[in-house]
Amino acid sequence: MEKELKIKTPDKKIIYGSLVCSGKKSDKLVIFVHGFTGHKDEHIFFNAAKFFMEKGFDTFRFNLYAGGKGSRNFGNTKISLHGRDINTIVKYFRKKYKKIYVIGHSYGGTSLLFTDTNLIDGYVFWDASYVSAKDTKGGLKYNKKINAYITDWGLDIIVGKDYINELKNFPDCGELIKNIKKPVLFITANKGGSKNGIAYFKKANMPKKLVKINTDHNFNTLKAEKILLEETYKWIR
Repeated sequence: MEKELKIKTPDKKIIYGSLVCSGKKSDKLVIFVHGFTGHKDEHIFFNAAKFFMEKGFDTFRFNLYAGGKGSRNFGNTKISLHGRDINTIVKYFRKKYKKIYVIGHSYGGTSLLFTDTNLIDGYVFWDASYVSAKDTKGGLKYNKKINAYITDWGLDIIVGKDYINELKNFPDCGELIKNIKKPVLFITANKGGSKNGIAYFKKANMPKKLVKINTDHNFNTLKAEKILLEETYKWIR
């Protein structure tokens, strides 16, 4: 039911991911995209794979950057590049599946704004980040020696100059969301980025829906995760 895949990108990098198939042949695929410094096996993605498998959906979760041979390094990425990698993944699966849905959490949601909407049948944003100028200031310090930025989250995280420079000149997320003319669901965390979800929702095209959950940005309770998955399933089914 679970298979590890390696998908090559046009610039000769390798994307590592896990394809989970339902018990019977499915023509529907759900693709999960993690956020800033995240990974494919965070609980909301790992548990979602099992949840949707039991509902008859195949799922694919992957690492935007990883430690595998040929994979991307976080310090050399940026949000628009993540969007291009999502396109590569969708193209890889497009001939096999009749319906493909993409789900992005946090900056993974922001990355969905750079995808080819012609390839995708529906979008879900899990407390997606709405980029603004403050994202290039909070906790980020330039280190001349390594020619990169460092943010302190209890451990030092190196953020590349390309990532920061793109944030400084980022397009208006409200205008980017207008380019998506497919069904779109926004699920916000009241203790996280709820204002971001509302801002996206106001600018998005129909059909659209906004769901608020009283939890933190990562949906870190059993109840919150349950609501998150159930609301997502109700929308895409």
